[in-house]
Amino acid sequence: MNDTKEYFRRQDTVACWWHPESPDDPLHQHTLTQLQWASAVLPWAGKQVLDVATGRGRFAIAYAREGADVTAIDLSRQMLDFTRANAQAQQVAFPCLLADAVHLPFPDRSFDVLSCMEAIMHVPDAQAALREFRRLLRPDGRLLISLTNRYRINALGRLPTALYQKLGLIDLGDLRIMWSYSLPAFRRMLRQAGFAIDDVHGLGLFQPNARVVLSRRLSFAPFPPAFAHWFFAKAEPPLRRTPLKNLMGTLNILARPVHQQ
Repeated sequence: MNDTKEYFRRQDTVACWWHPESPDDPLHQHTLTQLQWASAVLPWAGKQVLDVATGRGRFAIAYAREGADVTAIDLSRQMLDFTRANAQAQQVAFPCLLADAVHLPFPDRSFDVLSCMEAIMHVPDAQAALREFRRLLRPDGRLLISLTNRYRINALGRLPTALYQKLGLIDLGDLRIMWSYSLPAFRRMLRQAGFAIDDVHGLGLFQPNARVVLSRRLSFAPFPPAFAHWFFAKAEPPLRRTPLKNLMGTLNILARPVHQQ
């Protein structure tokens, strides 16, 4: 657990592979659509918002531009520096604090909205983070959170690696930086933390970055990236709240606090 957190704290780790704002990123359209969902799902003006694991600040900046009073936190000083620079470029400003998602330095019921987008999959103790989110939300508050879907089609490409590891043919080391969850499992986690789900929005039935990995040097795309981009833009939108969301790469969730007996 500490090794995972240390990885995300270090300079030039996440920054080397997390650049969703780049048009060259294969998931660029995916992340733009996710940002549009988050911006539209709630009225933001005047809300007290905490953006957890803000990364490069794209969600925090969007909320601030909609009139929210935003505070952004991250484990990484480097990411907070990116957020400040990006916010300045967008002519908004808000506090950017170094903090851990499971130990947030704020009093109970401090926020109207807590946002944790593209981050809970990197938190070793996600249940503890959810409890902390519940503590910080006001009774009529809302939680926006996204997760990597355990049963996404994209995950099929990892089956050979999982088999090799099971057979002892490869050693991936002890460091783990990502966890995935099925929707039923994450729903239970939210319920245990004191939340009920209001909306689930799937993204990425066929993801253009999908690879079937046969070895460290040999992999292939299970479907053409051009097809994945076309499907995402043209065929997928009406499917994102249907049962097919359970096979999509990302699940975006809107939840509310509920009274616990």
